[in-house]
Amino acid sequence: MSWLQKLALSLLALTFAGCASVQAGINDSNSTPVGLTGTQHMGPNFNVSGFYVDGAYGSNVGREGGGGSDVCCVLLPNKWRPGLTAEVRWAVGDWSKENLTETAAGNYTSITSEGIYKALVPVEKYDVPGQLYVHFFIGGRVRVVSSNVGVLNKDHPIHRGDSHAIDNATVGTPIATLFTPEEQAESLRKFNENKKNGGDWR
Repeated sequence: MSWLQKLALSLLALTFAGCASVQAGINDSNSTPVGLTGTQHMGPNFNVSGFYVDGAYGSNVGREGGGGSDVCCVLLPNKWRPGLTAEVRWAVGDWSKENLTETAAGNYTSITSEGIYKALVPVEKYDVPGQLYVHFFIGGRVRVVSSNVGVLNKDHPIHRGDSHAIDNATVGTPIATLFTPEEQAESLRKFNENKKNGGDWR
């Protein structure tokens, strides 16, 4: 089984409905649900095959950079506070040795894994909760910001062409898989419990 197939199984096992909060103690009375968007600064030879923020699936980020689509949703505190963090897990695909004939036919064996990472990342200061943007950098680095303007807007906290944006990024720890079998089993248990208590969201 290729690393992409293993990743797909992991993503399928961990996808469930509902909002995740970026930190314990956040609830409906003191928070706002916001969309989740990923963007990458690694260049056209890389993509983020999938990422999660505190268990909430953030989809993938293409080789063009991403930042245009979002997934619902995560809970952000109405008021930012020092020490606010989010756990981010992500997998990076390396397309530098892509065999175009194979990928055109749906065979992705030439695409390799640059790495799978996990990091506890500070949520950078915001005035009001907005879309949660996860910025991925080369070398397994990541930043998390909240903003009401997109990544191409001059008022976004991190500019795409800023060569120093990586300086404040958190370095992720390499991990073998996005989630362990035990974590996947616990996620499935919670999903089934939520479905039993609240009905099947599908």
